[in-house]
Amino acid sequence: MRRSLSSLPFLAFVLVVSSCKTGEDEPDRVNASSPTSPDLDVTLPGATRDGGTSGRDAASTAPPDPEPSGPPRVDFVGRFDARDPSAPTCGWPGCRIVARFAGTRVTARLEEITESWMSGGPSEWDVTIDGALRPKLVMQAGSHEYVLATDLAPGEHVVELYKRSEAQTGSTRFLGYDFADGELLAPPGRHLRKLEIIGDSQPAAFGVEGVGHGPMCPGLNYAARWQNFHRSFGAFLGVSLKAEVQGTVYSGKGMVKNIWRPDKDTMPVLFPRAVPTIAGSAWDFTTYVPDVVVIMIGGNDFAIGQPEDDGPPTLAQFTDAYDAFVRTVRQHYPDAHVFLATSPSVSDAEPPERHSRTNVMAGVASVVARRNDAGDARVYAATPPVAQPAELTGCEGHGSPEFHERVAHDLAPLIREKTGW
Repeated sequence: MRRSLSSLPFLAFVLVVSSCKTGEDEPDRVNASSPTSPDLDVTLPGATRDGGTSGRDAASTAPPDPEPSGPPRVDFVGRFDARDPSAPTCGWPGCRIVARFAGTRVTARLEEITESWMSGGPSEWDVTIDGALRPKLVMQAGSHEYVLATDLAPGEHVVELYKRSEAQTGSTRFLGYDFADGELLAPPGRHLRKLEIIGDSQPAAFGVEGVGHGPMCPGLNYAARWQNFHRSFGAFLGVSLKAEVQGTVYSGKGMVKNIWRPDKDTMPVLFPRAVPTIAGSAWDFTTYVPDVVVIMIGGNDFAIGQPEDDGPPTLAQFTDAYDAFVRTVRQHYPDAHVFLATSPSVSDAEPPERHSRTNVMAGVASVVARRNDAGDARVYAATPPVAQPAELTGCEGHGSPEFHERVAHDLAPLIREKTGW
């Protein structure tokens, strides 16, 4: 596979790499065969220390929480390459591996997959037991057994692994849970509502863990340690709307041009893949059919290209590519409500003279008009207010957790209005 540095963010300035710090900057981790540490003192969408949920827009008309059903099995939510059913592989962030079991202990065997061009890895996964967040897993190369919980109270429990990081820092094969003397049960019920987020670094929650460390975060700005899709606006929307969330997001990507100009794998090229870094991994679109799709992309098309800038696409080129992509999305999801969102962090001020926000909004407006004129009334424009500097305090000027929560708060009413949720 050719080298790809498309993890570079959409902001248009040269990436600076500083020396990696140790000590207080080291992430909490659970290593292979290590005991589980106390819960982390953080709150994420759908995973809190008390086992509850968080979110600013709890829907009063949302359906009740689903009940466990079906035969004993492990549930996989999100895109997995399942060509080898004994080792499903996740690359996109937001993948979830969920199991309900009776027992007092659970471990997982996982294999980390990287390519020679990847840097900033390995992958990182959140662990929750009965809804309570545990220390994250920082993967190790190769296959290892990871201890997730010991000395649980006898009875039924739910374990979930959640991929925080993006595919360009590594993919992970799941080789199985081990419940020691316990047993696998029917999985927890799944929400009927389904949401898919498609986009670049901002919807991927690039750099969200770097607040207070930036703007140029220690080490690599695009390292997995600074990423966390669990804190993205898509994850917050999932909590607010009581919907499953699939993250089809990849930093540095555009519709016509990526920020790393030699990389030609734009989002339309990656969208059909089960794992974005594996060209032959065709995704079966029938396995996850979202009710709502939010597309937030375009800043990279009009950014200053790296390593050498060849200029942005014309507005016509951008609009035609965006329109073709929306038609592809519609082919796979005939009934979905599709929201074309302009990122609040895309502005006309940066880069100068590119008029990025104006162009993205104009392209979106034209695509919506084309689709509506063609009889597709379920394609809409969404324009959350432009971000303030205080919201863009993640690595290299990306959104903070508060930014992502605000964007979810902005989008949720529009989604409810169109869907009736």
